[in-house]
Amino acid sequence: MKLHKMVTCGLVAAASCLAMSSALATPVAWTDWTSISGNSASGVMDGINVSVTGAGNLDGVSQTGCGTNYWTQPNALDLAYTGGTVDNGPTACEQVGLNTANSVTVTFSSSVSSLYMALLSVGQNGLAVTYDFNQGFTIDSEGQGYWGNDATDGILADGGILTMREFHGVLLFDSPVDSVTFTTSPGEFWHAFTFGSVPTSVPEPGTLALLGFALAGLGLTRRRKV
Repeated sequence: MKLHKMVTCGLVAAASCLAMSSALATPVAWTDWTSISGNSASGVMDGINVSVTGAGNLDGVSQTGCGTNYWTQPNALDLAYTGGTVDNGPTACEQVGLNTANSVTVTFSSSVSSLYMALLSVGQNGLAVTYDFNQGFTIDSEGQGYWGNDATDGILADGGILTMREFHGVLLFDSPVDSVTFTTSPGEFWHAFTFGSVPTSVPEPGTLALLGFALAGLGLTRRRKV
């Protein structure tokens, strides 16, 4: 009977550890943009080189080094960037801006298993802006940002199309990514994006679960010896 109870407690502890690990938000390494000029931009994301090429100009100069953090979350009950699986919002003034309809290709120097894309002030009331991606994703979080909130909470259609009206939020791509292409339309005064990934030093949830089982087993062994 005692052994059965100890096994049960061990399983409960392991299950609790797994639940806690899945509920914890993940730290994200956001891109440090080192160059934004003309129709190209480049940066580094957790040791991975990020290259951006647009059919039209990329407007990052007026916002990079701006002294104002536009990645703010003014409403604690409606978090745009940390309301999902992400623990930390993008770095202040680190973003690539767009002010015309564009076709953008982003290439990574190595495959990214969990790629996040943060979006800042895309569209506005009365002007819907659409991003059409070449691969699938989910909306990880969306909410109130520096310039307000999306009146429609972002409309996601089949085929990787997202229509936004003052959207502040984070997308999570479905599978490992080497490159991603998206088109934006129509043109808008200004909106921006950046990319992030889970640092390689952060353990996967499965690893945390195994640790929970190991700790539970250790506790069981010690109690049996006593």
